[in-house]
Amino acid sequence: MNRVLIVAGERQTGERYQQALAQEGFQTAVVWNPIQMVEFCRQHTPDFMVVDLDLAELGLWSAIQAVRGIGTLANVPFFGLASTANQQLFEKAKAGGFLAVFPTHYSSRQVIEALRREADRHRVPAEEEVQDVVSRDPSLNRLREIARDIVETSLSLRPRIGEYGEDGPELFGYIENSGREIRKKLNGVADFSLHDKELRHDFRNMIGSVTGFSELILMESGLSAESTEGLTRLRRNSSEFVAILDQQKAEATA
Repeated sequence: MNRVLIVAGERQTGERYQQALAQEGFQTAVVWNPIQMVEFCRQHTPDFMVVDLDLAELGLWSAIQAVRGIGTLANVPFFGLASTANQQLFEKAKAGGFLAVFPTHYSSRQVIEALRREADRHRVPAEEEVQDVVSRDPSLNRLREIARDIVETSLSLRPRIGEYGEDGPELFGYIENSGREIRKKLNGVADFSLHDKELRHDFRNMIGSVTGFSELILMESGLSAESTEGLTRLRRNSSEFVAILDQQKAEATA
């Protein structure tokens, strides 16, 4: 979780926070009014919002409600910036779900630390701590091996996310999430249950995100050899995953 949308009323403020957050490894974008905020969020999925409360008179609160109405952003954390100590404004921000409000013209360090704390709170446990089930079903065991490789490959590719284009962080996030969800779901599946049509359908939908978004990122120019190799590996793993599901379908209808 490192994608931050900054909604700033002043260019100097927006650029200052964008530079400070980028230096700390955050992926940032800046918009300059509530309308742009809503438009951006309809096309992208930031992990955090840092919003200038001085925009309150420009329809900020209704824009925030519009953002929260977008399914993937219903629970996105909001942090506020305020140029004056306006208690009424602070209370309205708190009631609106803001986690904290910081003085606009103070050091950005407080905001960075708050973002890191919130990111740590939502951080996925280290993948090496996940223990995959080993069962009597060879097909399930192979799917678990593939899912583990997808997760590990995604982790190795994350440092290169800057190569993946403007939408790369969002697309790559879908790959990561799908890999983790597949791995988790496989560990809860009973042996010899892949003949179930609905279960196979669920897995097809989940692996489809890995396949589709890997192919989209591979279309970007300027990818390093390491990124190309890793993304190709993800696509190859996805193909084998689907082939196993097809085999299970054939056995179920035989």
